[in-house]
Amino acid sequence: MVRLGVSLPALMQLLGHKDIRMTLRYVQVTQQDLQREFHTARQHAAQPHPVPVLVVPNCATSADPPGIRQAIEATRHLLEMYRRGLPDQKIRHRLQRLDRRLLAVAQQLHHITAEK
Repeated sequence: MVRLGVSLPALMQLLGHKDIRMTLRYVQVTQQDLQREFHTARQHAAQPHPVPVLVVPNCATSADPPGIRQAIEATRHLLEMYRRGLPDQKIRHRLQRLDRRLLAVAQQLHHITAEK
């Protein structure tokens, strides 16, 4: 019954057992059962978060400081998400430096627009 998809608590109720240990005496777990459970669990495991789509304003209508700031922020966000998923520490450090440069560009843009 377990191989047909009946859960252990349901099987326990069907057999009239008050303790799950009694039910487990009658359940034989085979290598095939373990493989099936493992593959089922992997299919239902939380998938990594999909990388969000970079929303860049249409350059024809938003080629202004707010649109540029939005594009820089979106790029920094995607870069950080990508960086966190990398195992290579050297590359992660290089991407972190690139992020700092993008932040400096955004700050310079802010200073330019504040002067106007």
